Amino acid sequence: MKDEELMLLFANNDITQGQRAFECLYQRHKGPLYRFIKKSCSNDAQCDELFQDLWLKIINNKQSFNPEFKFTTWAYTIANRLLIDWFRKQGKNIEDQSELETEDKPFKQPDNELERKRLAKQLHQAITTLPEAQRRTFVMKHEADMSLNEVATATEQPLERIKSQYRYAVKKLKSALEAWQ
Repeated sequence: MKDEELMLLFANNDITQGQRAFECLYQRHKGPLYRFIKKSCSNDAQCDELFQDLWLKIINNKQSFNPEFKFTTWAYTIANRLLIDWFRKQGKNIEDQSELETEDKPFKQPDNELERKRLAKQLHQAITTLPEAQRRTFVMKHEADMSLNEVATATEQPLERIKSQYRYAVKKLKSALEAWQ
């Protein structure tokens, strides 16, 4: 079943079908949603708490789900709002965007498995150095496999801003990885 169908089953308050539908949604999306939060919040305990808050909000707001939209867009919207609130409580500005222009050159792919693993580790480290808004856009696009339109909807930002954040993130990551090579 599609995520949206599962969410409707869950929202209909049928105990047996709803529980199975929720479990299926949770199993499908727990990894990407957790990684999304984890890449925004470096504190493991806080990350776990935000992740639990996310699923609690999904449960408590199941009646507000609109099946005309994708479940992932709805869930990442909730996750994004939770992170914004958390950053505000921490006294941080989520919209920090120190945008740095770099040349757009093709990236050389590693030749063997060891190099690929090293590059993956370096990519993960480089992602953590991105400004929060760029990191969030990049992670939603690649971890959740969302389109930039869906990212714009989930983050409640104009599409052009999301495109810009993504473009800057990719340029910075390419630059960071080229420096590593």
